[in-house]
Order: sequence, then C-alpha cells, then structure tokens
Amino acid sequence: MSDKPTEPETAGPRIQRRGPRAFAQDAGALLKHHLAAHGFGDVDLVTRWAAIAGASLAQRCLPQRLSGKGEDGATLTLLADDRAALELQHQTPQLIDKINTYFGRPVVKKIKVIVGDIPQPVVPPPPARPLTAAEEATLAEATDVIADPDLRSAFTRLGREALAHSRRRIVR
Repeated sequence: MSDKPTEPETAGPRIQRRGPRAFAQDAGALLKHHLAAHGFGDVDLVTRWAAIAGASLAQRCLPQRLSGKGEDGATLTLLADDRAALELQHQTPQLIDKINTYFGRPVVKKIKVIVGDIPQPVVPPPPARPLTAAEEATLAEATDVIADPDLRSAFTRLGREALAHSRRRIVR
C-alpha cells in the first residue's frame, strides 16, 4: 500500500457558470486597476486614508494621485477644501511621516495640495414610516376595485410605498 494520499476523483471538466455575478466579486480588481492608473500601486493609501491621516483631516482632503516614484518616495497629490489646504501647509511633514510610518517604508516624499470641492458621502434616506390603520383601510378600499390580482398587488405595494414616504397622513 502506498503512503500517498489519494486524490479525489473529478466528475469531468469544471463547468463555468454564465450569467450575472455580484459586483463585489469584481470590485477589488476594478479598484486596483483604477487606482493603478493614478499611480497608487498599493490601494491602502486610498482605502485606509482615514486611518492614516486621521478622521478629521480625511473628511476634508482626499488622495488624488501618486507620481514620480523613487527610492525615497513619491509626490502625493491631495484634493482639499480651503481650510484643509491651509492646515496641510503646516502639517505636511507630520502627514508624510504618518504615511511612511504606516507603510514601514518611504512612500511619500512630497505633498502637493489642490484646492477643490470634496465629494460628500451619500446620506441614505430615512426609513419609511409605518402606515396607520386608516391609511391601510383607505388603500385596501382603493385597490379592491381592480380585478386582476397581480395588478392589484402591484398597486397596493405602490400605494403603500407612496403613503409611507409622504409626510401627510390620511385621516378619515
């Protein structure tokens, strides 16, 4: 008898699925490709920016490009609002030190600041409010006249969403 472990038998060639895939499967590769085009070989400088620069500074400036790579570092271009641009002029040596300490090697030698508008994060809408019993009754009364059950169901869902997001309540 052999001491080698037996390999499992395969049922044939591996079948590759077609059709839609979740975007998250490709997001990492797309992000790396996009950031590489802007000089970021390591995506951590962008994705971990708040941890590197600090939360207050990260809200007011964003890394845009890393260019002119050399042994002693590269030039990091930051997009900053007016207040952060002034602050960055005074904090440039400390920020360079933070970045290089984070990576454990010289990544940034110089920082260039461009003043502009920082995109604000998208705030999700507030959750829909629950409908009152009177609103549910009014909705049911309005949709009962529809004969097709699929169409009635669709209109009921539409009405429920419209009423839940409206500010006025229906009072009987």
